[in-house]
Amino acid sequence: MDTRREEIAATFDRRAPGYRDSDWHRASAERLVDLCDLKPGDRVLDAGTGTGFAALHAARKVGPGGRVVGVDISQGMLSEARADAAASRLTNIEFIQCDATSLAQFVDSTFDVVTAATSLIYIPVVEGLREWHRLLRQGGLIAFSTMPAGCPPGGRLFRECAGEYGVLLEDPCAPLGSDAACRSVLTAAGFGDAETVSEPIEFSARDIDRAWESNLRSLAHKPLRDLPAESLLALQQRYEAVLAAEMRADPTRLLKSPMLYAFARR
Repeated sequence: MDTRREEIAATFDRRAPGYRDSDWHRASAERLVDLCDLKPGDRVLDAGTGTGFAALHAARKVGPGGRVVGVDISQGMLSEARADAAASRLTNIEFIQCDATSLAQFVDSTFDVVTAATSLIYIPVVEGLREWHRLLRQGGLIAFSTMPAGCPPGGRLFRECAGEYGVLLEDPCAPLGSDAACRSVLTAAGFGDAETVSEPIEFSARDIDRAWESNLRSLAHKPLRDLPAESLLALQQRYEAVLAAEMRADPTRLLKSPMLYAFARR
C-alpha cells in the first residue's frame, strides 16, 4: 500500500468508532442503493464501503439469493461493518480489506451493480472507474454519490474559517461537484447512458454537533492539523460560533444540502 493509501486508511481507522453516528452518511448511502432499483439475486460490489451503510442496505434488497461484497482499505471501518452485519444476521454479505481500484480476485463481469457512496472523492477516479467497468457485466450499473462543489454548508464554513487563520483548504467535492463533471468521468471511463439525480439531504442536530470533529479529522483538511494548539483552539471557538450564528439566523441553511447521485451503464 502506497503512502497516500496508508494515510487514507489511518484517517478512517481513527474515524471508525463514531462513523455509524453520521446520520447524513447513512441516509445518502441508503438513498443511493434505493435509486439503483436492485433486484432479488443481484450481485453488488460496494467500493469504499466504510462502515457498510450502502452494502448492508443492498444486502437486504437483494435477498438470500443475492450477494454483496464491500471493500475498503480501512480495517477499522470494516470491523464496524462486520459487527453490524452480524447483528443484522445477514449471511449474503462479506467485507474485504483491499484497494477498491485493484480487485484481481474477481473475474470480469462478476457484478450486476457497483456502488460508491460518497467514497469516490478518496479513490483515484480513473483507476477506480476502469476497474469497476471491468467487473460489471454487460448492461450492469455503476452508481456513485457526491456533493456539489461548496457543499455541505458546514464544510464550506469550516474552510472559510480556516482561511482566516492562514490555512487554505481545498474543497474535496470540487472535482466531481457538478452534473457535468460526473457525466464526464463516467463517459471517459467507457460507460454509457450517464445521468445524475440531484436531491436534498438533511443533516441532523447530531451531525452539526459533530461538525468540528468530523471536519478536523477529514483527510482533505489535514493541513489544518499543523496549526499550533492555541490557534487550533481559537479556530474551533470561531467555527462553533459561526455555526451557532447560522443556526440562529436560519437553521435550514446548515441542515440541508444537495446530493448528487450519478449512474451509468457498462
